[in-house]
Formats: sequence, structure tokens, C-alpha cells
Amino acid sequence: MAGLFAALSLRHRGWDAQIYERAGGALANRGAGIATHQPLYDSMRYAGLEIRDEMGVPSRGRTLLGASGEIVAAVDAPQIMTSWGLIYRFLRDQIPDDIYHERHALEGVEAASDGLVARFANGARVEGDWLIAADGARSTARELVSPETVLAYCGYFIWRGLFPETLVEPAVLEQVALRLTLQMAPGGHWLGYLVAGADDEMADGSRRYNWGWYRSAEESLFNEYLTDADGVFHPAGIPHDRVRPQWVAALRAEAKDHLAPQAQSIIEATRNPFLQGVYEVASNRLVFDRVILIGDAAFTARPHVGLGVSKAAEDAVALSAALGDTSALERWESERLAYGQATVDWGRDLGAYCGPPPPDEARRAVALRHQRPEVLLNETGALHPEPYLARYL
Repeated sequence: MAGLFAALSLRHRGWDAQIYERAGGALANRGAGIATHQPLYDSMRYAGLEIRDEMGVPSRGRTLLGASGEIVAAVDAPQIMTSWGLIYRFLRDQIPDDIYHERHALEGVEAASDGLVARFANGARVEGDWLIAADGARSTARELVSPETVLAYCGYFIWRGLFPETLVEPAVLEQVALRLTLQMAPGGHWLGYLVAGADDEMADGSRRYNWGWYRSAEESLFNEYLTDADGVFHPAGIPHDRVRPQWVAALRAEAKDHLAPQAQSIIEATRNPFLQGVYEVASNRLVFDRVILIGDAAFTARPHVGLGVSKAAEDAVALSAALGDTSALERWESERLAYGQATVDWGRDLGAYCGPPPPDEARRAVALRHQRPEVLLNETGALHPEPYLARYL
């Protein structure tokens, strides 16, 4: 996603930007639901894009359920809930096919007299002035230029589901439609909301329901979750249809023990729940001569902040304004380092009650604070994250 934003922003400012994607085929079905924020739309406009009338499904507010399904608390918080696929398709449609090169996995970067050369696993060698590394949390480019900056598992993961809303019991859907619904449970909270359909449909009956449940697991156990029935380990994420049935059965049993009837029903209706590990990474540099890290390659915050796509967009459009000016690029790096670290720190606090027990009294106090209904409802994927981030800047 960061790469698409970077290419569009740079081309809008006159640069010849080419995209080299390590994967082959469409990426539009990857990911799940995301909350949107005004900076995302501002970044799209800055890149010269005309925003669609409907960029997602409107959520009118947020509801916190108790264990018996009763409403514990609620707030009005209008927000557009969208999907990774919808945003990806919207951006990809703006990119000419002749500048989008698939199946180019980066292997190395060499200095050249007036720029650099990128080497790819398929044998291609590409010369350029800059390499904008937007290759995600497991960035190959970051490993090349900053091998000491590593992706860290946070001690917990997310069970997720994304499926047609028509599979949700009508009585349950009536209670959770058009609201972000949450419930606190041992080890982490559950949340869910409607997003666009598989082909970006917004009409009633054509949308999908997206949910997630944070669960604790030591890394050794989580690696077992990522190992399929044939013994194949999938460190970057196990395909939905390869998750072992025993783990899905355990999920459904835990839901009956800990979740509200509405969440139980939604999980039961999910044919193929999938897993997402919670990881974080924080860079102490972004500019390495002619190689620049942006998006999740630079900073990956825990998903509680809900800022991954918005931050990627802001990284990219701000970089497009600074590239080619040494002083401006230095300011860009300083500002984005501070912002990226703030998102990581905020994410740690938001998730302090997930994963391993807090190690000391100070962290226990942080964990208790972020379990309070008013904090959970207002700060998780906050509609206006700026005042919360300001605490860390």
C-alpha cells in the first residue's frame, strides 16, 4: 500500500516512479478491515486522486458488550470502516500497468556513480536515483540496510474472520450492523464491524462482516498455529485453508467460554477463521544514502492504533515533497521518525493487557487503564488519533 501511495505521489510531482512488486498476481484479497482517518483522504487528494463517493461502510458509533451480551457502554463516533482490498484496488486502478512490475523480489542494492542499482531474484537489474522501500513489516530492503532493526513478536495474535454478512444470524446482525462492536475478554478484546463486499459492494446484504479477537500465545505456541497439517511452517502467515482444524475447534470452544452470544454466533458462522500475529518494528533511521524506508518497512505498530494505511499514505506524500532537497529530506526523516515511534509506543500501551502479564507495577497500571470502557471505546482505532499521539511526541 505504501508503495502505491509513493508512486502516485511522486508521479504527481513529476518523478518517473516505477513499482517493483515481489508477489505475482493481484494483492486485492489480502488483509481485512481497517478504520479510516482524515489524513488518509488528505493524502489521496495530495496525490491528485479523485476520491470515490463511497470508500467504505459508515459506522455510526461504538458499542461495548458484556459477557451476557448486554450493552455495557456506547458512544457516538461516526467513522468509515473499509477494507484493505478496497483501498488497494482504488489505488492500483490509478497505476498504469506498464510501470507495475510483478515478481520482482529484491535481493540486493549496489551503489552507482549517479544513483543505485537494485538486483532482483529473477535476474533483473534496475538503475535509479532512489529506492523507496515500501515492502512491508518483513522488509527485505530494511534487512539489507539496517539488519539490526528486527521485527519482534509481541506475545499475542489475532483470530480474524471476514465473510458475507448474510451468514450472520439476522437478529445478531441487527444488533451489530453499522457500529463498531467490542467486548473485553481474558487475554484481549474482541471487535467487529461491517466492511464492503468482495467486489466493493456497499448495499445491504452485499457487505462482509470483519471481526478480530486478540489471544495470548508464546512465540513457540504461535509457531505451532502457523504450521499446517503437513508440517509446513508458514512464518509470514498461514493460508486460511491451511489452519489446522484443532485450532479452529479450540477457538470456537474458547468463544463459548468467554464471549458474548453475539460474538459466539459470528465466530460460529465464520467458515474459515484465519490468524494474524501481532508484531512491531521501530527504525532509528529512514534514509540510508539512496535507500529510504516508508510504511510498515519503517515502523510497524500494533494494530490497536488502526493507523497502518494512514501512516503509509502520510509517509509517502510527505516524502514526495521532500525528495531531491537535502534539507527537506532531513526534516522529513526527523518528523517521520518521531511520528512512527509515537505510533509504536501508543500501540504498546493500547495492547498492554494482551499477551504476557505486565512485568511491573507501572505497566500493570497502563494495562488496567486501557481496559476501562471509556478508553477502549474511544482510543482503539481512534477516529481522531492526534490528541492521543501527542502524548508520545
